[in-house]
Amino acid sequence: MKLTGKHILILLLLGSGSVWGQTRKWEFMVVGDTRGTASNSPVNTEIVAELAQAATNIRPAFLLVPGDMVNTGSQWALEQWTNAMAPVFEAGIPVFPVLGNHENFVGGVAAFTNVFGPSLPDNGPVGEVDRTYAVTYANALVLAFDNYVNIHRANTNWLKTVLATNTSLHVFAMGHEPAFAVLHKDTLDDDPVARDAFWNILSTAAARVYFCGHDHFYDHARLDDRDGDPTNDIHQYIVGTGGAPLYPEAPYDGLNGAWLPTRVKFEAQYGYVLVEIDGPVATLSWFHRTGPNTYAPGGDVFSYSLAPVIEVAKQNGVLRMSWGGGGRLQSAPSAEGPWAEITNAVSGYSLTNFPRAGEFYRVKLR
Repeated sequence: MKLTGKHILILLLLGSGSVWGQTRKWEFMVVGDTRGTASNSPVNTEIVAELAQAATNIRPAFLLVPGDMVNTGSQWALEQWTNAMAPVFEAGIPVFPVLGNHENFVGGVAAFTNVFGPSLPDNGPVGEVDRTYAVTYANALVLAFDNYVNIHRANTNWLKTVLATNTSLHVFAMGHEPAFAVLHKDTLDDDPVARDAFWNILSTAAARVYFCGHDHFYDHARLDDRDGDPTNDIHQYIVGTGGAPLYPEAPYDGLNGAWLPTRVKFEAQYGYVLVEIDGPVATLSWFHRTGPNTYAPGGDVFSYSLAPVIEVAKQNGVLRMSWGGGGRLQSAPSAEGPWAEITNAVSGYSLTNFPRAGEFYRVKLR
């Protein structure tokens, strides 16, 4: 139904300070667990060289690396990694890694901060600078978490502080460990109370994706929060596909709390995820290795929009408003506001009287 005359409906989300019409389409790339199999062979140089070539062909805005770059963390090992990734650095593509458990050895943390610290944002919490940090690019905020300062945890106090002043429309999070365990059981669900708090904060911020590694395969799962609306669920992307020995499929049989993990795609193959941002729409595509230096679409494309459309139906003098993705329904006397939240309004909200001519409505995610 299209509303005309006295009652006009705003159909697009107005993100917190974001103007997506002025933001060009852009991409970033994600791949982790590029390690080799021994201390004297710390990097799978064959696969890393291929991924570096793929990155220079794509020219993403940046590359996210969710940990375990090398077999054993040391200055020498990490320098082997940067040598293998030299084409990416030479192309001017920023690289944003986090520490993995294979870097979290004696001397490994210092080596990590020595090698990568100068190019990482120094905006992390006390005791985690150059290990936990935030990256802002165009209309997106990326939150990178060290899971080893406080083992198997993400710093939720810092997370809340950053989100309190966030003006970016899209929010992505990255750590080395899965929030919901698959093959490895040493994950964020070792502390399920802290994990649940972390996940709920991301959900409130309208984050839709958490990137991680640790398990050496590609595993995309939707964490169903059981509210009946799949569009507001967060998706966990395990992208441990950068060269480490591949692992077999395993069930989501950890401490899942209130969430029901629903696997979307599993593949034990090398590859990467490419994320395209087009205004309020994000599209994540899996690319897998089909042969030497050859990467092709791997059959998993997930797209979401942070501009939920309100669907309306009018019957017997009752106007019913429905939308996906959660959020808060607001009303205003004009498109310029002032906007007021309608208390306890959820999708399926019914309006039975129309107090003003020219009433406007919108859904705001944050």
